[in-house]
Amino acid sequence: MNYRHAFHAGNHADVLKHAVLLFCLDSLKRKETPFAVLDTHAGRGLYDLAGDEAQRSPEWQDGVSRLWSWPEPPPLVARYLDAVRSFNQDGALRTYPGSPALVTTQLRADDVLMACELHPEEHAALRRSLPRQANVQVHARDGWEALSALLPPPQRRGLVLIDPPYEAPDELNISARAIGGALKRFGHGTYLWWRPLKDERLLTAADDEVRAQGAKEILRADLWTASPTREGRLVGSSVALINPPFGLKAALHQALPFLAEALTKGQSGWRLSQN
Repeated sequence: MNYRHAFHAGNHADVLKHAVLLFCLDSLKRKETPFAVLDTHAGRGLYDLAGDEAQRSPEWQDGVSRLWSWPEPPPLVARYLDAVRSFNQDGALRTYPGSPALVTTQLRADDVLMACELHPEEHAALRRSLPRQANVQVHARDGWEALSALLPPPQRRGLVLIDPPYEAPDELNISARAIGGALKRFGHGTYLWWRPLKDERLLTAADDEVRAQGAKEILRADLWTASPTREGRLVGSSVALINPPFGLKAALHQALPFLAEALTKGQSGWRLSQN
């Protein structure tokens, strides 16, 4: 795998994904019983926005940076910005927290993070970036295999975050089939599945495949930053929530039009559906 998220950290896709992730975590914390989070493709955890990769491909400048000083963003976005600011205590945007780092800030004593990263360098960086505590587990294992090995979690409640690198041309289909298998073991869990918005037909087919394998309720949010008619090119991102938490649809309905305007210079748009 050659993918390095450091080139893309903090971009518009991360904004959408991580804002939704934090809402899901807050929802899980409303109950006292512990929960688990499985991050199948965790990355390195923390990203230096002054580092070589981020400077060579400064996508964060059209992502989180555009929102950094916004006076009154919608609640979903404000919650996200507060979480990112906790990694930048002096107020200057220098560090971007990836999904596993954000999760660790939300864990209670009995909650657990299972973060999987197979790439040796990224795995080593992930171990360095996350706190060394018993409920933060870092696995050097394939994320797809982890769905079979680590579900259902002992906590019986939880969130599964699926965000593969999409280097393989059939990774949408791989993801859909893997989620279908996971649902048979952990059908009541919440699944947050990030996908690149390139070809609407491929996304719809992947969603249909997941429904055919047992997903009863899917909330889908799309955010594009260029014309969605440019099929085959990355024009935005999509998140699909299986068993979405209560209130997320309303929060996204408020946040998506704001993000579509704030994160783009030209053509943009959004779409929200649930079935």
